[in-house]
Amino acid sequence: MINLGKGGKRSVEDYKLSRYACYIVAQNGDSRKEVIALAQTYFAIQTRKMDNY
Repeated sequence: MINLGKGGKRSVEDYKLSRYACYIVAQNGDSRKEVIALAQTYFAIQTRKMDNY
């Protein structure tokens, strides 16, 4: 359940995304939003780590 304006509540479905799907969502998201910017930074760091192997 999520909270809506004026005290209402609504049921929403959860989705389990693969790592690649999360990457695609993060890369195409609005980087002005903190959660998207953090995800983009996370994937950039992980990519750099894999490049060094």
